[in-house]
Amino acid sequence: MPGTTTTIDREQRDGLYELVRNHLGQIGDIWIALEQDGEYQLAERMGIEFAEDFRLLADIGWQPEDKRTEVELTMEAHDLAELLTRLRNEAVGVLDGTASMHLQREEEERARALYQGAKDTCEVLLARLDGERD
Repeated sequence: MPGTTTTIDREQRDGLYELVRNHLGQIGDIWIALEQDGEYQLAERMGIEFAEDFRLLADIGWQPEDKRTEVELTMEAHDLAELLTRLRNEAVGVLDGTASMHLQREEEERARALYQGAKDTCEVLLARLDGERD
C-alpha cells in the first residue's frame, strides 16, 4: 500500500507534537507490563503505539519548536488513521478533564488549546483519509 502525503500547518504540527510528547511520557509503562505484570499483549500494543509516535516524530520533528510553515505527513494511510484516532481520543480525555490533573496549572490553558487544535487536526486528517479510501 503506498504511503499517503498530506500537509499540516505549524499550529496543527504543534498540537500533534504535544499529544505525542505527552503519550511518550508513558513509555516506562512497557517495562512494568513486561517485567512486573507479565502483560505481554499490553506491552506489545504499547510498543506498536510508541512506534507510531516515533514514526510521526520523523515527519513533524523531534524538537518542540519547528520553523517550517508546513509539515508533510508521509505515514501509510491506515497507520496514520490509527495514530490520529488514538491521539484524538487522548485529546478528548484531556479536554473532558480526566487527565487534566496531570497538567500543571500554569500550562493548562496553553495545553488545552494545543489539544483542541490537535483533536481538530486529527478529525480533518481522518476525513481526508476516509475520502481517499472511497
